Amino acid sequence: MSSLDFLLPKKPDLEEMKRIQERVARLVVKRDEIGKLETVAGCDVSFVRGNRAFASCVVLDYKTLQPLESRVEEVKVGFPYIPSFLAFRELEPMLKAVAGTNASVYMVGAHGLSHPRKAGLACHLGVVLDRPTVGVAKSLLCGEAREPKRERGSVEWAIDGGEIIGAAVRIVEGSKPVYVSVGHKVSLETAIKIVLETTRRGPLPEPILQAHELATRAARERLD
Repeated sequence: MSSLDFLLPKKPDLEEMKRIQERVARLVVKRDEIGKLETVAGCDVSFVRGNRAFASCVVLDYKTLQPLESRVEEVKVGFPYIPSFLAFRELEPMLKAVAGTNASVYMVGAHGLSHPRKAGLACHLGVVLDRPTVGVAKSLLCGEAREPKRERGSVEWAIDGGEIIGAAVRIVEGSKPVYVSVGHKVSLETAIKIVLETTRRGPLPEPILQAHELATRAARERLD
């Protein structure tokens, strides 16, 4: 999918936006089409004030988690924040940050299939890039999941309407779990594996942490 046209409603019309999300959900591939895991990218958007923000992308070596490439772009955000419609606010800025990168998998600090219409920001990014993406969120947006055991690597499925939509994963022993879901072209099992293998410090995987640190640092410098 190379065009953003079908993802851009002319105004914040919730019914039109729901239809767009439903179309994205139909395009999501839930199986592994990831190839060799050599690099992993983290993506983030950090707001300065109002509609000004910094979008970032950091590409890391998958084995060492050392940064290979980083991009940060100051952007103007046109859509307001509406719960469960985050993609319409952050997708365009995020695409500016990832432009020209080619990671094995992209990790987003937001939901993928664990979304009321199975089309979170991680799904939108994956469908547009036609690249594997994983969603990692700090809380559930819909459905329910038991608290995983305290040990690192413990998993409990997130379930909505009898369907597994993601997983609560303990990535650091004793810390709060994160909620992992498929974005595009990755199975849930592989998504969980990737999240665990790319976590060092917590409370989020290293790619997302480094992208967030880059974006927030740029935002602070803009305010100075």
